[in-house]
Amino acid sequence: MADSQDQRSRIIAELARQRAALSNQTLLVRRNLDLKRRVAESVRGHSWSWMSLAAIFGWLLSRLPARKKKVYIHVANSEKLSPQPKPKGGIMTPIWKGMWSIAKPLVVAYLTKKIVQKAKIPGAKWL
Repeated sequence: MADSQDQRSRIIAELARQRAALSNQTLLVRRNLDLKRRVAESVRGHSWSWMSLAAIFGWLLSRLPARKKKVYIHVANSEKLSPQPKPKGGIMTPIWKGMWSIAKPLVVAYLTKKIVQKAKIPGAKWL
C-alpha cells in the first residue's frame, strides 16, 4: 500500500514537472511568434531603416502609372435613339421656380436674423 502511494506521488510530481515544462515551452513559442511585438521592437531599434524602406516603397508606388480604363460606346444608328424626355410639371413649375427665387433670399435673411438674435451676447458690440 505504501509502495503504491509512493509510486502515485512520484507520478503526480512528474506530471507537475511536465506541465511546468510544457507551460514554459508554450510561453517561449508564444513569445517568439508574437509578430506585433517583434515588429514594434524592430521599428524602435531600427527606425531609420524602416523610414528609408517606407520612403522607397512610397516612391515606387508613385512611379506606377495611373490605371486608365477606356469605355467605348458603339452606336449603330443614331435615329433609333429616343428623344430626351420632357420635364413634367406643367404650367405650375415655372411659376413655382420664379416665386422660390424671390422667396429664398427673404427666408434666408429672416432665419439669419433669428439665429443672430438667439446667439447675441449681452454687451457685445460686434453683433
